[in-house]
Amino acid sequence: MGRQPIRILLVEDHPIYRMGLRLSLNYSSLSGVIVGETEDVRSTKQFLEQHGDEVDIILLDYFLPDGDGVDVIHYAQTLSPKAKIVLLSGDSKNPEVVRRTQGLVDDFWDKNEDPEAMKAKLNALFGINNYDEGKQYRISVKSDLSRREIEIIQLCANGMSAQQIADRLGISRRTVEVHKSHIFEKLDINTTADLVKYAYDAGLVK
Repeated sequence: MGRQPIRILLVEDHPIYRMGLRLSLNYSSLSGVIVGETEDVRSTKQFLEQHGDEVDIILLDYFLPDGDGVDVIHYAQTLSPKAKIVLLSGDSKNPEVVRRTQGLVDDFWDKNEDPEAMKAKLNALFGINNYDEGKQYRISVKSDLSRREIEIIQLCANGMSAQQIADRLGISRRTVEVHKSHIFEKLDINTTADLVKYAYDAGLVK
C-alpha cells in the first residue's frame, strides 16, 4: 500500500497569500492535501477541537488578527500533539519571532519560498525522498457516485468548507451536507480526513 498523503492545516489570514500557497503546494506535486484553512487563532482553535487528530502538519502564519503563532502553538500542543508545526512569516528572521517560537516549531519558512523548496523541506520533515513519491497507489472511483458528489469530494479535498462549496456551486449549505452524508454512506467512511484520503487515492485530486 502506498504512502498516505500528508494532511495539512493552513493558518493564514491573508486570502491572496493563502490561495497562492495552496496553488504552490499543488504546483509542486507534493504528496499532501490541505484538509483545512483557518484565518485567525479563534477559528484555528475551533478546527483543532473538531479535527485535531486529522492533521499531520500546521503551516502557521505568525501574525494573526486576534493573536500570534504562539497562541496557536499552545492549542496545537493540546489538541493536535502529533502534528508538526512550520512557522510562515515574511519576517521569520525577526529576533523576537525566533525567540518566542524557538523550540516550539519544527521549521521556519520564509513566505518567499519557491514551490520546489517548500516541497523539499516538507518531504524532509516527514522523511520522504523523491524516489518514494512516485510509488502512490490508486483505487477506482465508485460507480454509484454522482457527478455532483464527485465534484463535492474534490472541493472538500481542496480544503473548502461546506459554506464555501455551497457558494461555489450555487446551492444551500444544507444541500452540501446532505450530499456529504450520502458520500460518507457510499464510501463507508466517517471523517473528512477519510474523504480526503479517498479523493487522493482515487486520483480525484493531485
